[in-house]
Amino acid sequence: MKRQLLLLMIVVLGIGTFSNVYAQKHDDMEISLRYIAKFRIWEESPKLYEDEKVLEIGKEYSVFYGLWNTRRDEIKDSISARGGSLSDILQAIQQSGYPLSKQHYVVYKNYPEKGKLTYTDKVFKKFKYTETMERPVWKILEGDSLIHDYPCQKAQTEFRGRIWTVWFTPAIPVSDGPWKLYGLPGLILIAKDNTAHFSFECIAIKQGNGRKMKTLQGSYQNCTARKLAEMYTLMAKDPMAYLQQFGIDPMKATDANGRPMQYKERHPVLMELLPNK
Repeated sequence: MKRQLLLLMIVVLGIGTFSNVYAQKHDDMEISLRYIAKFRIWEESPKLYEDEKVLEIGKEYSVFYGLWNTRRDEIKDSISARGGSLSDILQAIQQSGYPLSKQHYVVYKNYPEKGKLTYTDKVFKKFKYTETMERPVWKILEGDSLIHDYPCQKAQTEFRGRIWTVWFTPAIPVSDGPWKLYGLPGLILIAKDNTAHFSFECIAIKQGNGRKMKTLQGSYQNCTARKLAEMYTLMAKDPMAYLQQFGIDPMKATDANGRPMQYKERHPVLMELLPNK
């Protein structure tokens, strides 16, 4: 039981060592948006989870990240820097009121340079990959709406294996949006995929006033989008087997009766559906 609790703390708090340290690249924020994201995790369960996401847009790049886990990480790092204990960290996080999100990914557009996208995630360890930005092919649809007092138009695209329907506002002529979505003559305020597995709905728009944007910093292991999907699949199927590929051999988990834990195979619902190769 103690070994399982320690493993849980490692996963939750992100304790570990990583390679490929990134330096900070600062940019001044021009506008920021907050979205409520809804998403499915398992094919075996219809439950939709929620997270609050932030899109920061600067002069050179943009970054899309989860607010809750970012704030929890900031609390952990601040207390650790002061020499605080694990108990201090857990107490501060609990008092903060920020829930633990089921998602950890961050998307940097035009980073590390224009035309490049950097994607980071955490599946026990922290990973990143960089790819050329792919501009979705959009079709403007009939229909208009008013969202947060901004006139919006409707558009649709088939992108990375899913059909996305969005509402964007030409009143804010910035070609950006949540996740990897962009390429319209205005900010995307609402995006939903046709299976209702994923959605983003803007709840606030604010001027950046030159504040410094979130930067890519810390240490990551390089991977690819396909490799990341494979890691999610293995982690869902057998967490212990997943950890063992990193040289971690935890004590075999047992149930309340001391019998070896049997993992029921699950299948993750991935936002990006890669073609089979």
